[in-house]
Amino acid sequence: MSVQSLLLRHGRIEQRVCFAVVDAVPAEEFLSEREQAQLGEYKFAKKKQDFLFGRLAAKSAIGALIPERDLRRIEIRAGEQGQPLIQHPQAGSAEVTVSHSHGIAVALAYTAAYPMGIDLETVSAVSAGTIMDKLGISAAEQAWLAAAGVDDATACCVLWTAREALGKALKVGLDRPLGALSLNEICAVGDGSWIGRYLNYPQCQCLIQARGGRVLSLAMPGNAELNAWPRLK
Repeated sequence: MSVQSLLLRHGRIEQRVCFAVVDAVPAEEFLSEREQAQLGEYKFAKKKQDFLFGRLAAKSAIGALIPERDLRRIEIRAGEQGQPLIQHPQAGSAEVTVSHSHGIAVALAYTAAYPMGIDLETVSAVSAGTIMDKLGISAAEQAWLAAAGVDDATACCVLWTAREALGKALKVGLDRPLGALSLNEICAVGDGSWIGRYLNYPQCQCLIQARGGRVLSLAMPGNAELNAWPRLK
């Protein structure tokens, strides 16, 4: 597990955001009593693992931001759109966005004034031919697909995670046509890294990384910047 402290800059305003990565659950307890009861309701091992990894990532990111060392004091509940809601006396305007995929979970804790969303996908688990038809590809995305030189599964993950990250930042999930969340611009900023701008949400941008068989996308305000990109390793 790792926790990375980042700095979000918006003009002269600076805000801390905290990014956590979890690939194993420690032996010590970190769930509240209510969350322990919720864990007991899951019948399948994968559901339990996803719950534990996701909760630990979210609580670790929140705990670093608030700060709170006793993660049992932080509770996370589901909002109306399924978004995670933080329960803690000092939570204030803190929010968190979470994603997990095949044995790894990530979470980003941030201030509500600057909405953010993350999504993580494993390239090897993607059936590109099935998903591509559902994405509603924009003209800019078509041009990127033709020129980027990435394989179909990775390209599919890039476009999918960019949409899901924005859906989380807007707190609407994917409860709308996927084409409405498409990108209007995708610029390479290094090997396997891109910055995208959204077609219908020009106030938002997306930082996209393809590393080690996984794709991580972070949607955030278009007029802000991070001092560093989140790291999976």
